[in-house]
Amino acid sequence: MVRVLGGAGTGKSSLLVSTAAAHLSGGCDPESVLLLTGSARLGAQAKAAIMATLLSSGERTVVREPLVRTVHSYAFAVLRLAAHRNGSPPPRLITSAEQDGIIRELLAGDVEDGDSSPVRWPARLRPALSTVGFATELRDLMARCSERGVDPAALQRIGRLSGRPEWQAAGRFAQAYEQVMLLRSAVGMAAPQATVPALGAAELVGAALEAFAIDADLLAAERSRIRLLLVDDAQHLD
Repeated sequence: MVRVLGGAGTGKSSLLVSTAAAHLSGGCDPESVLLLTGSARLGAQAKAAIMATLLSSGERTVVREPLVRTVHSYAFAVLRLAAHRNGSPPPRLITSAEQDGIIRELLAGDVEDGDSSPVRWPARLRPALSTVGFATELRDLMARCSERGVDPAALQRIGRLSGRPEWQAAGRFAQAYEQVMLLRSAVGMAAPQATVPALGAAELVGAALEAFAIDADLLAAERSRIRLLLVDDAQHLD
């Protein structure tokens, strides 16, 4: 493994692009090269730069798999491959707007249930439950927990140890949210939007890691396929 250090604008990304292009020009199988970037915008720029470098050198290469992906795009590709191997339907990426809608529906139920709500939101937070801002902040909290491997039970435990009842309530809410999403996935073929697992962007990486952990052959196949792995701005990865 080689780590390249340097400040912004020192040419780290350009070096990765040049490295990928050099390997391809040297006869390396295009599907064995993968450049991971932090955003779709940077990914598009890197892909264009690699293609421009190859074309300027006179190379004519057939590429079936994307040479450049965002981390989340690659995680989604891994999950699709795992589903195909298992004969399962591929996962579906749930949008932030759709996620917000489900969260607001559940919060509306908490408001209606009041003191009998199983989530038991602290009284000082209840006036905020019906606001768009609270739903957005709650989604963000659940996303950050998912990225760091903090499940609803762990969030409740952290809340108890820290004396933060709002974290305990958020953990109970996250538990209810997970159950609702599982039910939506199990409704059946009559509802196409509910026939496949629905994942938020924050859940993709964890799900892909889990797929690798439970399927050694899948991990071995990807390790065998990708011979050159380049990661741009790796310091920003969680």
